[in-house]
Amino acid sequence: MDDERYLELAAGVRRALELNERTETTVSELRLMLDTLLSILQARGQLSDGHLRVLEKLRERARLSDEKTVELNDVPDKYAVVSSEVDCGNRMHLCHGRCCSFNVKLSRQDLEEGGLAWRIQEPYYLAHDKQGYCVYQVRETGFCGSYHNRPAPCRTYDCRNDLRVWLDFEKMIPAPMADGLVTIRRNVNAHG
Repeated sequence: MDDERYLELAAGVRRALELNERTETTVSELRLMLDTLLSILQARGQLSDGHLRVLEKLRERARLSDEKTVELNDVPDKYAVVSSEVDCGNRMHLCHGRCCSFNVKLSRQDLEEGGLAWRIQEPYYLAHDKQGYCVYQVRETGFCGSYHNRPAPCRTYDCRNDLRVWLDFEKMIPAPMADGLVTIRRNVNAHG
């Protein structure tokens, strides 16, 4: 990762952390005010046992939703997985590398290597650009600009039976492009 990209990513992470801290402070203050208001209403006898049970269920639901979950791909060694046998070079001009628009979970190995960008708002999914494609897709070819470091799902993905990509793989009839995706100009003779 080049220095400029690293600094940009670090600044984005800092902003996200600061925003998260402000949000958590605001939520804590609102909880305190609500708990105080509920205590006053309960002391005045304006909340029945039924109300209190519903409030307790809501608190439990909120507690469960506050628990953080991290989604990671569970492949221990991406370099040991068997790669797909699809000849992308002969099909790129038809499929436009649309598999590069799919959501890809990174693994612990990917994170420890630190060579792949992930979405700040959706850790730890491979980063996409504004057009909806992976940030590593080379625009002129459609191929991967980080081929050696690509995550396990990219290594093992086989599009042959994926109706998002092919209506008929053997006859090379691509599926319609998904809404929002664009065909990308390519030099079909260049391989990434």
